[in-house]
Amino acid sequence: MADLALVVLMAVWGSTFAIVRVLVGSGSSPVSPILLVAVRMAVAFALLLVFLALRGGIRLSRDLLRDGLVCAVFLGAGFLLQIEGQHRTTASRSGFLTGLLVVFVPLIELVFFKKRPSTPQIAGVVIAVFGMAVLSGGGAAGNAQLVGDLLTFGCAVVFAIHIVILGRVAPRHDVLPLLAVQLGGTCAIAAICGPFVEAHRFQADPRTLAAIGYLAIFATLFAFGVQTWAQRKLSSVRFALISALEPVFAALWAALLIGERLSALELSGGALIVLGVVTGEVGTAVRARSS
Repeated sequence: MADLALVVLMAVWGSTFAIVRVLVGSGSSPVSPILLVAVRMAVAFALLLVFLALRGGIRLSRDLLRDGLVCAVFLGAGFLLQIEGQHRTTASRSGFLTGLLVVFVPLIELVFFKKRPSTPQIAGVVIAVFGMAVLSGGGAAGNAQLVGDLLTFGCAVVFAIHIVILGRVAPRHDVLPLLAVQLGGTCAIAAICGPFVEAHRFQADPRTLAAIGYLAIFATLFAFGVQTWAQRKLSSVRFALISALEPVFAALWAALLIGERLSALELSGGALIVLGVVTGEVGTAVRARSS
């Protein structure tokens, strides 16, 4: 059940690359990048607080605040790096580069926690990474796009750290209070950093508001709730492996929503990513049954 929920989650997150590209992808775009993160998180945080208040409120223990704010630091830093990269590169490339977290999660687990991935997981990661390399198409990048790619590469590292930390703290706390602290902390980080990085702009037209509503409710509140719940049940490496599906959905949504067409090479890369996920998931299940 957790695996299926994460596949749906990757489809939702994959759609955000095209949507964000439209919202912040040019100098005349309707919303400045970091302000978009702040507004998106603020809406999701406010809705969650209302829900929790109707359920009787939220109890914030010292441990919950500590763990939630640590997660929020890395989640917020990842979002700022990603959003700054997204308006300098294409939606498909952004999805591919963010998907590199599938490589970094096992490395972080191995280096800092001496936790060796299973053989099927290693094989799945290798296949998925090769698929993401093919999906990228190896196109030449200009200076602005190169900066965007580097920023997005950095976000993949930071998101990987967030996944590893969340995998360790999520089992200690209820899902929604931990999510509330993460969303509130991320909103605060974006709101504080924004004025130092950009000149804020916000065009409150219906199309922009609808897009922000989708990002806040489905791609933030729902999505991070699912992630926090799923990481109580699955290992960080397994979560990262399923995350390899995100660039596939990103490329498909980019083609559907904003006309970024997929070549035969890119489609082949997507197929390899799916094969990598299947290899890791099925191989791990077979190994668990035989042990």
